[in-house]
Amino acid sequence: MAMISAKRRDTEVFSMAFLDCICCGFGAVLLIYILTIAQQKSRDTESIDAIKERVAQLAARVQATEHDVKSLEQMLAAAQAAMEQLKTRNSGEQVNLTNRQKELLLLMQQTGALKDALDKLLGEKKALPTEDAQPVPIPNEARHQYLTGVKLEGDYVLFLVRVSGSMLGESLDDAIARLSDPEFKKREAPKWQRVIKSVHWMVATLAPETHFQILLFNEETVPLLPSRSDEWIVRSDRQGVQEALTRLYQVVPQGSANLERAFSTVRYMSRLPDSIVLMTDGLPTTSDSAPNPGDADDDARIRYFRYAQRQLPPRIPVSVILFPMTGDPGAPGLYWEMAGATRGAFVSPSVNWPDT
Repeated sequence: MAMISAKRRDTEVFSMAFLDCICCGFGAVLLIYILTIAQQKSRDTESIDAIKERVAQLAARVQATEHDVKSLEQMLAAAQAAMEQLKTRNSGEQVNLTNRQKELLLLMQQTGALKDALDKLLGEKKALPTEDAQPVPIPNEARHQYLTGVKLEGDYVLFLVRVSGSMLGESLDDAIARLSDPEFKKREAPKWQRVIKSVHWMVATLAPETHFQILLFNEETVPLLPSRSDEWIVRSDRQGVQEALTRLYQVVPQGSANLERAFSTVRYMSRLPDSIVLMTDGLPTTSDSAPNPGDADDDARIRYFRYAQRQLPPRIPVSVILFPMTGDPGAPGLYWEMAGATRGAFVSPSVNWPDT
């Protein structure tokens, strides 16, 4: 009995310890559960706050979008109003266009009537007696008074035209640069074209009964028309005038300029001119009285000019048309002096004459 009692006491002690363990484990489980629930509640709270913030952002975007929609609606309304105004304006302009078309039709009718009247007047003009046509047209006749100071006195007028290489350019460097050009380009040099047009203009403005001759000079002095060297061309001779001007447009400037030989040639003409028109661009560059194989300086060219003056026939007015070259400052004064001494005139046309 005693042993049995002892065993029962051992069993009871073991059972209490087991219960204690079970209770502790159960308590631990409860504690873990309680802690887990608390953390889950904290996470749910954070998710709700984030959702609320997102909802607030979306609400703000919706409000901004509504504002933009209202602005677009206002713009659309304004555009529609502007379109209505344009339609109204177009209707008014269409009415104005119709009125202008009517005015244009009236003007066309008036123009037709004026044209008929003009044709009638032209027919009456043709029936009137007319003067003989000009042998050669006057270039730019509106400016025919530009060179009225040039002396074209008498029945015989001589044009003495310089055709040296300097006539190719406005400066010595420009002229030298053009020396290597083909002949057709030399003929087209602006300065030489001015000289040709000046001769053309002067010939065209001569009186019909006036006789003229054209001599060209560089190192030599030759007539423009060798076949008519001793013949003076009368201004009313249409064929002769046209032949001379056609030949002039074929001349190519080249070489140096011997004014002394040119004046000497004039002195020994079988019929001396009543007046001389000298067309040049500067002082002579060579002379028979003082041959110089090299380039002539300013002093030498002045001496050549003085030698040339001695060969000039007396009591003949010499008018000078100077196309000045840069780098020849003594030329204007000396030619002006010569023109004054012979009772001629001195003119230096503008670069654009006779075109403008």
